[in-house]
Amino acid sequence: MSATITCPHCQAITTSGAAFCESCGKAIPQTVSSSPRIVDTAGGYAQTSAGLKLQGEELRKQARKATGALLAVAIIFTAVSAFLVIMPVINAGNRVTSLLIAVAVIQGIICVVFWGLYFWARRQPLPAAIVGLCIYGTLLAFNVIVSVRSLSSGGHGAGGFGGIGIGWLDIVIIAVLVNAITAGVKYRKMVQQGLST
Repeated sequence: MSATITCPHCQAITTSGAAFCESCGKAIPQTVSSSPRIVDTAGGYAQTSAGLKLQGEELRKQARKATGALLAVAIIFTAVSAFLVIMPVINAGNRVTSLLIAVAVIQGIICVVFWGLYFWARRQPLPAAIVGLCIYGTLLAFNVIVSVRSLSSGGHGAGGFGGIGIGWLDIVIIAVLVNAITAGVKYRKMVQQGLST
């Protein structure tokens, strides 16, 4: 007499080893199988050494995307700083104000910081992405506060969504940095657990 199992769908008794239930026709889970199984018990990590290697490589690639985001911010701030320095020279009739000089100096400092973060991210993407996100988020919050104050006092704001100073590029940069940080943290946990090298 062959062994029997209970169908998990209709609770009918079915012959063990059958692929489908004799009563309802739905697939029966196999107890022994040579085919790959999807198992999510290790915190979302692959279960084979080849799978872990591929997953580790993919997480490293995602973490390294922070480098591109930080490079984009560095280039943007470099262009803005250059514009603030060149414009008074082009408009020779206008006097260079101390406010313009202060803004150009602040932009230059931010530019140097993000270039430094870019080079740091090439070696260690996770900490550079975290620091970059904190600095960029602070600058963005400052921009929003200035824009909202300008709008409340009858000005035009600084553009972006609803005139609050957040543009689509800001959202893309933040999303890339957050994704890179998430991947970097997951990869670091893999390495700490000895799942990847």
